[in-house]
Amino acid sequence: MGNMDINLVSWNINGCSTPIKRKKVLSYLKSHGTDVAFIQETHFGKDKEALKMRRDWVGKVFHNSVSSKSRGVMTLINKKLNFVFLKQLQDDDGRLLCIQALINGIKVVLVNVYAPNGDEPDFIYKISKMLSNLEGHILIGGDFNQVPDDFLDKSTNNVKFNTRKGLALNSLKEEIGLVDIWRLVHPSEREYTFYSHSHKSYSRIDYFLISNSSTELVTNCEIGVIALTDHAPVELHIQFQMGKIKRGRWRLNLGILRDEQFVASLKEEIKCFLDINIGSTDRLATVWDALKAFMRGKCLGYSSKKARESREKIKILENQIKEWEKQLAQNYNESTFKEICKLKFNLHETYNKKAEYALFRLKTNFYEKGEKTGKLLARQLKQLDNQNVITAIKKNDRLVTSSGEINTVFEQFYQKLYTSETAASTEQLDAFYNKVTIPQISREGKDAMDSILTEAEVRKAISKMKTGKSPGIDGFPVEYYQTFTEVLCPFLTKVLQEAYDFGTLPESFNQAIISLIPKGDKDLTDPANYRPISLINVDCKILSKILAMRLEKELPKIIHKDQVGFVKNRLSADNMRRLLHLLWMNKHSSNPVVAISLDAQKAFDRVEWNFLFTALTKFGFGDNFCRWIKTLYSRPKAAVFTNGVLSPFFDISRSTRQGCSLSPLLFTIFLEPLAIQIREDPRIKGVYGGDRDHKLFLYADDILILSQDPANSIPTLLEVMNEYSKLSGYKINWHKSEAMPVSQTCTPSLLSGFNFRWVDKGMKYLGIELNPSILDIMADNMEKLLTKIKTNLDKWSKLNLTLWGKVNTIKMAVAPLINYYTGMLPMSIPKQILLRYNKMIKEFLWNGGKPRISMDRLCQPKKDGGLALPNIEHYSISFEMSRLTKHWVGRELDADWVLVERGITFPFTPMEILVQKPGEQRGRTNNPILEFSKMVWLEVHKKCKLSPHLQKYASLWHNPKIKIGKRSIYWAQWLQKGIRTIGDVFQGDIFMSYDDIKMKYNLEGHGNFWRYLQLRDCLKGKVGLSQDGNPIENFLRLPTLLGKASKWYKICPWAKKNTSKGLKTIWERDLRCIIDDDSWQTILSDNGIYIREARGKFIQYKILNRYYYTPSRLHVIGISENDLCWKCHKERGTFIHAIWECPLISRLWSKVLECIQGWIACELPKSARLCLLGDRKEVPLLSKTTFRVLNTGLVTCARLILKLWKEPQIPTLKMWREKMIENSACEKMLGRVSCKNIYVAEKWDSFCLYLSMMP
Repeated sequence: MGNMDINLVSWNINGCSTPIKRKKVLSYLKSHGTDVAFIQETHFGKDKEALKMRRDWVGKVFHNSVSSKSRGVMTLINKKLNFVFLKQLQDDDGRLLCIQALINGIKVVLVNVYAPNGDEPDFIYKISKMLSNLEGHILIGGDFNQVPDDFLDKSTNNVKFNTRKGLALNSLKEEIGLVDIWRLVHPSEREYTFYSHSHKSYSRIDYFLISNSSTELVTNCEIGVIALTDHAPVELHIQFQMGKIKRGRWRLNLGILRDEQFVASLKEEIKCFLDINIGSTDRLATVWDALKAFMRGKCLGYSSKKARESREKIKILENQIKEWEKQLAQNYNESTFKEICKLKFNLHETYNKKAEYALFRLKTNFYEKGEKTGKLLARQLKQLDNQNVITAIKKNDRLVTSSGEINTVFEQFYQKLYTSETAASTEQLDAFYNKVTIPQISREGKDAMDSILTEAEVRKAISKMKTGKSPGIDGFPVEYYQTFTEVLCPFLTKVLQEAYDFGTLPESFNQAIISLIPKGDKDLTDPANYRPISLINVDCKILSKILAMRLEKELPKIIHKDQVGFVKNRLSADNMRRLLHLLWMNKHSSNPVVAISLDAQKAFDRVEWNFLFTALTKFGFGDNFCRWIKTLYSRPKAAVFTNGVLSPFFDISRSTRQGCSLSPLLFTIFLEPLAIQIREDPRIKGVYGGDRDHKLFLYADDILILSQDPANSIPTLLEVMNEYSKLSGYKINWHKSEAMPVSQTCTPSLLSGFNFRWVDKGMKYLGIELNPSILDIMADNMEKLLTKIKTNLDKWSKLNLTLWGKVNTIKMAVAPLINYYTGMLPMSIPKQILLRYNKMIKEFLWNGGKPRISMDRLCQPKKDGGLALPNIEHYSISFEMSRLTKHWVGRELDADWVLVERGITFPFTPMEILVQKPGEQRGRTNNPILEFSKMVWLEVHKKCKLSPHLQKYASLWHNPKIKIGKRSIYWAQWLQKGIRTIGDVFQGDIFMSYDDIKMKYNLEGHGNFWRYLQLRDCLKGKVGLSQDGNPIENFLRLPTLLGKASKWYKICPWAKKNTSKGLKTIWERDLRCIIDDDSWQTILSDNGIYIREARGKFIQYKILNRYYYTPSRLHVIGISENDLCWKCHKERGTFIHAIWECPLISRLWSKVLECIQGWIACELPKSARLCLLGDRKEVPLLSKTTFRVLNTGLVTCARLILKLWKEPQIPTLKMWREKMIENSACEKMLGRVSCKNIYVAEKWDSFCLYLSMMP
């Protein structure tokens, strides 16, 4: 039976309001392995301040305070602790905080105490009353301001017996059954937790009182040193039974890879190790595993040495302080006291340096990234909680809460799940495959898949792998392989080739750790409601990546277009558009039509390897590739990691691992035989459209089936599914699968004999709620989404983000949600939805106030003076334009919805009906999808100032702009001969002769010449066919289909809308100069690009856009009594005066320019275009790096002015210099770490030195 040591620390920190102090406290607690911290005297005024402690190792913060000057108690919980909150009680004075919780399944009561200094027994009675109705192990820790024993717990002989508070405390201990655990462990020792400078005496007033029943669980209790505050921390170690011992996972500290000298030495060590050991054993795999062990030892030794040096220094100081304090407690003298002060100062300095460096790293990270879209902003938006801790799980209908039992439940669950359940014979598998027609991989594809693995492939796989991912059990992340590619790749290639030859991978390749991710909105006490992610060693992932890169090229050739999941160049939106068309077409079908959504049970985890390997062979994959796959799946093992506990490794005999790049591709091959059987079985009836039958809509394991005549089709479907399941392991949760009527003739009674959940609407496919009436789908889905977005925006509005941060929040966390729906659903967004969304966004950006920058300008690209705020309506149009490009590509790439639309619009093409007059053509123009396409097509032509009806790709037939008499034309014979568009009767820009048309299209019969003359006269002077200036056709003819929506969004007409012309005029007026259009465009596009600091970029943007209210503006709107400058109180306070022309401000600009000028050693113009707009043309001779320093200095000056914008105080050169020295330190570090450009770092070093030497 193993144990888990819980470390509780009680500490009066005497205030924690500064970042340095907070970091020192957290650093100390972390270094002592704290699980629960009882903190007294926080001096926090608000909960928001307390949440600043939820960093690093802290997962939960509980706080009680009333004033920022005194009192305040706080309990910190380690995020790795299995902690379940039950109840919180507290007093009104910020002195008492009681938490009832489960720790590792054991009920505890954690009481944090900061007792009043006086002789007040009422406070003790308050504790007694609070504990009266609480169950569990009681652990009371804190500053009691009362010694338990007047003789042993004081350094002086000033004994006061029988204080009222002391008597009340003794009564509490007897009444509840509490014991002073430190005194129990140290019955006769004298140690103290507090030093009184005024009385020059020590006392023990900080301690733990715990339940008598808990004493047997205590392993140690000790008092720390009085150094960082005037109180010593008290540590209590308790063991709770848990069944398994926690095992730490080693992982490479990526920080050591930034030490170039250490990396260089490691490269030489690797070469030397391989030279010595290759050939010393029969298997290269043994050498590879030994190399990993050798490298682990080297990296661990380097990291440990650094940490040990720091720890030893602190430990020596703490021990010295303790020894000197014992002497001082026995006999006070001034020299001893001074020696203690000196040692405490040194200890403070050590913690200060650690805290300052950590804060500096944090500040540098924020300096560079700030509120940019990325991880830093994402962490601010994300709920910080212990999502990685599983607090309870069901075991045989019983809830278990200890970490050991929880881990055992998951171990047993996954061991059973990953154990093969079928033993299908070769004959059974052959019989199944003989019934279906399996497409074959081409000869060229087979040869490519079977080719020898090369070092170039290994290098490419490593370079393509994403960084920042968790490593496997060996602890080496992808960054390790990318750093040592040159020395590792040649040998790793040989190791992989050897594994192929032997048919087994090195032992370390086969071990994976299963990490669990909870599924949203599910019962998290059920083990099945977690998604297992396999953390596989990177060397194994490299092999998987190589095989995946080979396989992804061939997959589109053998997998039917019904399957859009993980197949190159296929999109989930393709299946959705096809499905919506078929729903619309069958709404009024006389035959019953039903949609069935199948819920697969642990689809990836139940893949039987025998069936998968057979599938590979049947698809025609060669022996070599099949051998690679079998090698990869030879004897794999896995262990489950939960709450810091790693289970024993167990064997796996089925599944494709989630977290491996090859797994979804193999799963697609695994599922395709089932799809083929369903397609080929005539008893399962689909729906017709685009010259073919449609039954299946697949995205990996997400299956939707459309079927007519369900009474006869579904029994066959069940029969096919059952046969497939027996052989493959694939299993359907029939009770979770749903059926929705498509046609009005389909009623629940038709499916009454089947175990489906019947839904009239709202069945989900790919996250979209479906509705037989597709007109309502967009509104139904958007309504629910907007409610969710509104909740998030309300929450994020409390984060004190800048406008830039809010725009980036919308880019990261709002627009992608909206764009998923508009990208999936080819329909217009209802106007009321758009209005509601825009109102929500505007309120979020401007806190409900009046916008200072127009929404149109914010939506412009950054190079045009905007912040690239996403416009969801424009994105919706861009998605449709992207989809329309599929009508321009060859048939071999056609998505099936393209064929469906061709069937709907026959005899015309879908592109031709976009300009045809409604009601005249035979295509069904009431189809809402085609209507949306038409609306988009006409709108983009209008924005491009082009006539959609008179372009060479426009239809000749039913075209409202091509009329003979008063009617548009349609000549069926001409259409049948291939004359479809205006361009078909032109050669270049010239209308073709009748003979040329007749010969080219083989026109026959009478009357055609007369028609030719009518058409020529009709088109004469109307059509300009030069297409060079047509951005629409240029876009449609782009060679790639990927990323086309983004491309259109960037080049579309509204992206070129000039929203800054008025702004340019205002600047010209203030600067008393003309800014030509090219210079203005350069100012807009260069805005912020020469500044690394994230918020500095936004400062320059706000200055450009005149973001700030001025005295004159506030006077005009009636807020201010006068319009005089806040600084000089003489001139009218316009924007240009307040930031530039005011004599008091102008002097600062002169001094700053003079200072920078002295460093650059060349004259700088005192130009507002340079200082405010960052116009580089004002200093054309400066290098980019020098201009970056200059621009940073100028923006810093502007920032100081804006910081004191409404204040009478004048910013000084000293303030600017201090800020620039701080900025220079960040720039130097980033220059070394990020840029790896020594010249940049040296430039900033030179500038920093220059500033520090200024008088």
